[in-house]
Formats: sequence, C-alpha cells, structure tokens
Amino acid sequence: MDEIDALIRPLAADPGEESFAAGRARLLAEVDGSAPVRRRRFPVPKFALFSGLGLTLAGATAAVAVLVSSGTATPRAPGGAGAPADGGFLQVAAKADLLPSGKFWHVDEVSGTIYVLRPASGASYTIFGAQTESFHFTSARPKGGEGFLSRELPARPAAAQDDAAWKRAGSPTSFRVWSNDHYFTYSATRTTPWSDDSAGEQGGTFPGTSADPAGRRSTMTAEQVAALPHAPDALAKIFFVDDPKVRYAPGTGRLTPARKLATAGRALKNMPLSPKTRAGLMRALAKQPGIETVQRVTDPLRRTGIALAAQPETVTRTAEYGAPKQEQGTFTERRELVFNPDTGELLATMTVLVRPGGPYAALKPGAVIDYFAVRSSGWTDAKPNPPAGLPF
Repeated sequence: MDEIDALIRPLAADPGEESFAAGRARLLAEVDGSAPVRRRRFPVPKFALFSGLGLTLAGATAAVAVLVSSGTATPRAPGGAGAPADGGFLQVAAKADLLPSGKFWHVDEVSGTIYVLRPASGASYTIFGAQTESFHFTSARPKGGEGFLSRELPARPAAAQDDAAWKRAGSPTSFRVWSNDHYFTYSATRTTPWSDDSAGEQGGTFPGTSADPAGRRSTMTAEQVAALPHAPDALAKIFFVDDPKVRYAPGTGRLTPARKLATAGRALKNMPLSPKTRAGLMRALAKQPGIETVQRVTDPLRRTGIALAAQPETVTRTAEYGAPKQEQGTFTERRELVFNPDTGELLATMTVLVRPGGPYAALKPGAVIDYFAVRSSGWTDAKPNPPAGLPF
C-alpha cells in the first residue's frame, strides 16, 4: 500500500478528522494542478490559470492582480443574481448518480479565450482565440492504456453581433491581438490534425503537482480514486477545507470559492470518479459558502444548462509586462460550472464577465471571457476515439 492509498482508504471506511487532514493536502495536490493536455503549440492565454494546465505562466500571473470582491457586483446576466443551492441543483446531482460506469473514462473538450478587436474604422468586436480541442482517455485499471490527443482550432467571432461586425470589417482571416505579454496572430481558417501526445502512457495513474509545503510530487491510481467516499460532507473535508500550510496551484493563498469551484471542475472533468462520488462532489460544492446556482446559462457551444457560480472576483491588468493602454484596467468576473439539467453531466467551465471594465469595458455582463466546453465525457467499455468532425 503506497502513501496515497494509505491516506484515502481510511476515508472510505472511517472518515475521521485526522484522516481528512492528511488526505486533504494530498488530494488538493492531485486535482488542483492536473489536466489532460500535455502541450500547447501556441501562446497560453490567461484562462490557463483556471484550467490547471500545469504550465508556467510567470508573465501572465505577475501582470494580473486578483482581489476577492464583497459579492455586491452586478449579477451575471442572463440568469439573475443566482440563489443558494436548492432542490433544483440537487436534483441535477441526483441524475449524475445514475450515469453509467465502464472500463475507460474519457473527456473531449474545447477551450478558448476572448479577445477584443478594435479596427481603425468600424465597430469593435470580440473573437474566441487560442482555441484548441483536447481528447483524453484513461483505463480504470493499471496499464490498461491512456491517450492524450489535441488539435488547434480556428479563431471565430464570439457571438452573433460579433459575426456581423467581423463581416462589416471585411471578414479578415487572421486576428492580431495582445496575448499575455506580447502580440500574437490567430488564424480564422487554420485547423491542425489530431496530434498524439500519449507515447509511453500506460494508464491508470494521475499526475500529482508540487502543491504541498515540501514540494513533493505523487501519483494517484484509478483504484485510489475509486476508493473516495460518496458522502458530500466527507468529500468537502477532502476537497474544500482551507489549510494555510498548503500552497494552492497556481500561486499561493486562500482556498477561495473560485478555487473551490475550479478544483471541483477539474476533478469532475479529468478524474475517473464513480457516479456516486461524482454526484457527492457536486452536492458538496453546491453547499459551500460563496457558491450559488444560476438557471438558464448558455455555454460557448450554445447549450443551455444550470450552473454553480463562485463569488465574483475583481481583476486588475497593469502595464508591468507591456500591455497597451486599452488592455489595462479593472473588471469583475466569476467562474461557473455548467451542467446538463437532464443528465447531470458537466457541460463547461467558464469565466464570465460580471462588471465590465479595462479591456472588456465595451462588453456586457454575461460575456464569456474564457471557457472549457466538454463536447463529450463519460465511461465506455471500449477504448474511445476522438471525433473527426469539428465542434463548430
């Protein structure tokens, strides 16, 4: 029995306080910095801080100051200010409990971040750039196989009004934008073939991250994930208890509502959780202070769902790394997890504009700043393959 096995197994049988204290730090290290994407062949946008890609973003991190707001900012639109988790979301979690299991867990996701184009003549408009699709599958048993594939997708206008403004601007086929600490050009036409990044992967393990005070790394097996408890309160003591001795990745600081939501989102998306553990984690997140439900949320793939949203945070972008004046300033955002109300499946994780300002001064509340949209996920008995067709 290895170190993590010793931490997790007591939780399933006897979830005492000492077991939770020990297991909490290790599990936070597992889920707060792991992700299936192995590499990206273009500049990584700010949203990678939310995604847990495990990449070094010194410039982007230093250029963004995050302050937790008092929660009095303009509520997300549409959908109103949200409400404490009630029977509406708990019924969605109950449906997740009924999802099937299998031999291989897979997730196919599309990601992107928003950029504002300001042509010399004509109205400004927004695009989704840095778009990529990644496909990850892993076996539920050791050495049963694992795969990591990715492909780049074209940039595109973010909404219908942006599409109209893009056409009025002459339908340009490339977009030069400020990305982190430099200008970069995204293509509106280029799609790359699937790239297989899974050489040598045997499956059944999940990478750790240097998130504990000693900087120790570890791995967790699918069997150990399967040994996680099902009860929401037990899962909350593992995933959502603030420990000042633990460094949360990326950066340091408190386990805020936004970080709790991000941690749960990564676990729901990337880890081969059993249906009961999945439903329990959803219920646990819904009960956390600073988390509320939002009805009728539309994700970037135009699907409507119910969301869990974190307390808003205020972000200030500065000129420290050369950002032009129009990319500087302060705005308020919040993170959301969107679920299929009919099945309980995760549809998307996204950052949503709450109070416009800075680079997003011209946008309306509710604009999606960055996203990870899950095209498909779940268990299969046969080894899954990535889709041939494009998501949009």
